[in-house]
Amino acid sequence: MTKPKKIIYSNQEEVHQRIIKFVKSQLVPEVKEAYLVGSSTTGEFGKYETSYRNHDGSDIDLVAIVPEDSIPKDWKFLNTERDWWKLYRGGKIQINNILHKLDVLVVKQGMEDFARKRMKELNWKPEKLK
Repeated sequence: MTKPKKIIYSNQEEVHQRIIKFVKSQLVPEVKEAYLVGSSTTGEFGKYETSYRNHDGSDIDLVAIVPEDSIPKDWKFLNTERDWWKLYRGGKIQINNILHKLDVLVVKQGMEDFARKRMKELNWKPEKLK
């Protein structure tokens, strides 16, 4: 399934600041590190012309290092994982009248150094929030 065309918001700096404030409000003290990645750090955040996999616009991508037993109860596991992370839904925020979901890649225990290196290798432009 191909992503639909994205209409990039013209107010990227304002959107970026709202995203940072929102994400920080979702971080429990047990989160050791958190990195914003994806379209919110590359200035390509926006809405889709048509809905895509239950998303009306860009999702907010966060890589979080948090002990598994301290993952917030309101973060919903999305039954998706890879070698070094598990995917959780960490909330949602309305920006420019579009609902944007927070997707949290929770780094698996012992994979922290690998995660930091991998984000750079993939050119994700990680922005450390915590």
